[in-house]
Parts: sequence; structure tokens; C-alpha cells
Amino acid sequence: MPTNVTVEYAKAEMEYQKAKTPEEKLECLHEMLKQAPGHKGAETLRAEIKTKISKLKEKLIKEKEKKKSSGSSLHVKKEGAAQVMIIGSPNTGKSSLLNILTGAKTLIAKYPYSTVKPEVAVLDYQTVKIQLVDLPPIMEGASIKQTPLLSMVRNCDLILVVIDDLSQLNVILNELKESNILINKEKPAINIIRDFTGGLEIIGEKLIHADIDSVRKVLRSHGIANATIEIFSDVNLDDFFNVVDEKIAYVPALAVFNKKDYLKDINEINELNKIKNVEVINASIKNEINIQLIKERVWEHLKLIKVFTKEPGKPPTKKDPVTLNRGSSIKDMAQHIHKDFVKKFRYAKVWGKSAKHQGQTVGLEHKLDDDDVVEIHLK
Repeated sequence: MPTNVTVEYAKAEMEYQKAKTPEEKLECLHEMLKQAPGHKGAETLRAEIKTKISKLKEKLIKEKEKKKSSGSSLHVKKEGAAQVMIIGSPNTGKSSLLNILTGAKTLIAKYPYSTVKPEVAVLDYQTVKIQLVDLPPIMEGASIKQTPLLSMVRNCDLILVVIDDLSQLNVILNELKESNILINKEKPAINIIRDFTGGLEIIGEKLIHADIDSVRKVLRSHGIANATIEIFSDVNLDDFFNVVDEKIAYVPALAVFNKKDYLKDINEINELNKIKNVEVINASIKNEINIQLIKERVWEHLKLIKVFTKEPGKPPTKKDPVTLNRGSSIKDMAQHIHKDFVKKFRYAKVWGKSAKHQGQTVGLEHKLDDDDVVEIHLK
């Protein structure tokens, strides 16, 4: 044990040594992480605790899954341009939000836990079809008790959290974090190329803001002893821990603070936005306040663009746009339409925000923007 830890940490570690059940050990490890020193010299200690938490949690989940019947798994096939999971505490208005965004008519009850299975509907946003899934309520301890629900969440394109009390957001965000779902964070710019021999070679070592020996220890503790590590931007030890933990999912998230009476004083909301790394939209589902804003922010957080096609000499079809990731090129669009389009490509004409002038002739590398119109010419 490091000599510069606090009395509180030492006590937590002692409780961990005495703990008998995996649940007790997990609770102690969380307390150890909470009490661990925050300075750079203790970063290896924190990484080791995180590794123990991750492995113990995985063991608990596997044991729980063995006890469940095979027919108890949950799954909703992705359809449309993107899949958005609506989650929240009981009776916060999730089903009401699903209905008002999509026109669906799912059950809305005044008692909690009325949503007992995923409810699916489609949001039509400016001709783009977005799948919305209303999940049963997330409870405290969900990272262990509701793993099937959170497995669905980790694979979606956007999380929409609905709350009617600001304290609920802490519970939901904590359960997501405990389930290895990191919200509104980019995956660290670290590329690991495994080898069979040669040890660890680090390219871009100057970008690492951590003790190199600690980095090597984290890598080796996850079975990475022979590899080339490429660093592309500033990273710390936590970034290495997140990259080597293949169970971590990076998912964008947005929150809706639903009040029956629209909250006029938004100072608390503004403060929350600063500290929680999640945008909170102040809204009233009952009074239909800021519903359009929710739709717009969902689209913005998905980081998609819609591109319309046209045939030479004909007007563009403003239906069924090609939906692409923001920053996509003509090449991406061509591959999306048909696998042979890139091979047969001659040039394209573009109308819209990405064009220097309307009808500009461009090549495969031209970057597209939202609502562009593209006319592809083939050989």
C-alpha cells in the first residue's frame, strides 16, 4: 500500500481484505477508488483498482446471466438511420415523450413501472426515419440487476435520458458509467497493433501525460505485452485503461428535464450542463414545450447529415435521403448507394452548403454537408 494514502483509504482497503462476497468486495473497491489520492503519483493505484472493479463486475454479471433462462434476453433490431434509447427513472414521462415525438399510442399509466418491455416507434425528422426505443425504468443498481437493458443501451446511437427531478440524473449517469458506458466522450486517440514478439513499442510518447512505466503496467495487466502503440493526441493513464478495456462503449447522450409546470428559473439547468457533460433540455411534455427543440437536438447529437440525390435533367427527390455520418464524402455516399459506384465513378455535381457554387463539379473526396443535393455521373 502506498505510504501517502489517507486514513479513509486505508480503512476501505482493510474492509476489502475482510470482505467475503463479490458484492461486498465490489462495494469496498468503489470506496477505495473514491478515497484514493488524486495526484499523479497515485495514478497506477487508481488504474489497478479500476481493473479489479472491471474484472469483478464481469464475474458478477456472468454469474447472474447463468441463473437466467435463455428466453429472458432483450433485443430490438436497429432500423432506420439511427437508434435512440429513451431511458429514465419510473414515471418521468418516457412513454409520453415517445408518443409525442413519433405519434405512437403506447400505454401511459399514472403508476410507476408501466413500461415492462421495450416500446418501439419511429421519429420522422425531415424525411429521415429515426428509431426510438422506450426502455423499462432504470433503477439504482441497474449495472448488475438490469444488465440486459443496459446491454441494449451500449449498442445504440444516442441515449435520451428523461428526468423529472434533477437528482435522478446522477443515478442514471452513475449506472451508465458502472456499465462501462461513457457518454459524450471521444474514444482516446490510441491505436494498439498487437505483435507476437518485440515487446512494447510506443510511437508518440511525448503525448502521454503519465508515467510510462505505469502505462506499460496497465497494458501488460490486460495481456498486451507485445504491441506497437500509436498515440495521435494528448492522453493520460485513464485513457489507456479505457482503450484496453474492450467492454467500454462510447455513446452520445442528451437529457430532457420534464416538468408538468415549465420551469422558469433555468439557473440550475445551466449549472447542471456545466458539470455533468450532458446537455439538459428544459421542457414540458404535457404542455408540449420545447418538443421541436428536442427533435433538433436529437438530430444534432447523432452527428448525421442527410443528402438528396437527383438524376441529370430532373429535379431532386426530396424523399428517402441518403443518411451519412457528419464529415462524409462523395466516396462514402457512392459506396452507400451501390458497391460498384466508386469503381464506375466519373464525377458528381453538388448543390447546397458544401458547394462553392451551385452545381459544382466535384470528385470522390469532396466533403458533403446537411441537405446537399448530389448528382452522380458514372462511366
